[in-house]
Amino acid sequence: MSQEGLKKAARGAVAQHERSVAPDLARGLMLLLICIAHVPLYISNSAQFRTLNHPSGGDLLDNIIQFATIMIVDLRSYPMFAVLFGYGLAMIVTRQLAAGTSQQTTRKLIRRRCLYLILFGAVHALIVFSFDILTVYGLVGLLFGSLLFSPKRKLLRVIGWLSLIMVSLLLIQAWLLSGGNGTPMLDYSTIATSYGGAIEKRLFEYPFWIVYSLIAMPLIIPVLLGFWAGSQRLLENPHQHRTLLKKISVLGITVSFLGALPLALTVFGFWQKSSYLITLHSISGIFGGIGYIALFGLISAKISAAGSRGKIVQALVATGKRSLTSYLLHSLILALLLSSWGLGLGKQFHSFQIFFMAILTWLILVFISVFLERKGQQGPAEVLLRKLIYRKSY
Repeated sequence: MSQEGLKKAARGAVAQHERSVAPDLARGLMLLLICIAHVPLYISNSAQFRTLNHPSGGDLLDNIIQFATIMIVDLRSYPMFAVLFGYGLAMIVTRQLAAGTSQQTTRKLIRRRCLYLILFGAVHALIVFSFDILTVYGLVGLLFGSLLFSPKRKLLRVIGWLSLIMVSLLLIQAWLLSGGNGTPMLDYSTIATSYGGAIEKRLFEYPFWIVYSLIAMPLIIPVLLGFWAGSQRLLENPHQHRTLLKKISVLGITVSFLGALPLALTVFGFWQKSSYLITLHSISGIFGGIGYIALFGLISAKISAAGSRGKIVQALVATGKRSLTSYLLHSLILALLLSSWGLGLGKQFHSFQIFFMAILTWLILVFISVFLERKGQQGPAEVLLRKLIYRKSY
């Protein structure tokens, strides 16, 4: 290949007609799960966390919402997001190499994408929401992106060893944190009484969150599993992998539910909360995220076989196409509605009412995405990211 070929990518970002239904469908619904996962952080009318980020107190409806959220959403939406992130990077590599881009240039594209995600995440964290996930995924991409170009056997070996390390770290964490039934409500930036005070807290929360996420949360493994799934094109050609997707879906969701059940039952007092239950819940969440992705692959295969998409599917896909914009926007909407420096609804609501605020936020994201889809426009964050990544290489 010529020197010019080494310097420039043979193609730009994925075109609209190249997009697969399954990843965008999964991203569209994933954003609802993320909204539901984040809203409890804004509840400021309780003195203690009961379980995870869910406040103590409340009535039966609040408990039911907390139970369902722990079973289905908590520490399941992030692994799902992570798998999709890893899958997306794998598809970038596949398409670039197939188009004739050199491996060296493709590596640079991946690094550039990850670096700009870190930048986007840092701005997002300092302005609106310190528990940003873009920075974490960007760092994982930088640290492990070389595995996208490695043999599958090496990738699977790394996944196996890192899984052992992750489980060991989580068990050590559980042992260190064992004891105690209630956790004091931390003074998060999400419940700060002023915007200036929130920014001050984010300056401390953000770096701590990054380190904690990389060490104590099971997020690296799902990204690497996304690498593997992308190399197999599981979501690009779901009809060809239906049997495998069924096995992954059934196994993943079953393990996820069984692993979440003991912790979820603590909401009703049927089980005593412990750090070991949280660890079980966390590890099983990886299975849940993978299982959800496989389920969406099966759904997309049925949609493709039917030959048409209903309005709901079209709306979810439109939102998934603009997942970066929607992710950033959801934090702004939640902050304006729930924080004390916004409308302050987090001081008035408990789990049941705030659950519907999550749904409302997600519906706003869907409405905006559908509007942009009809206008033939991408999300502004997606447009900016693509310009930054490809401006010198294509």
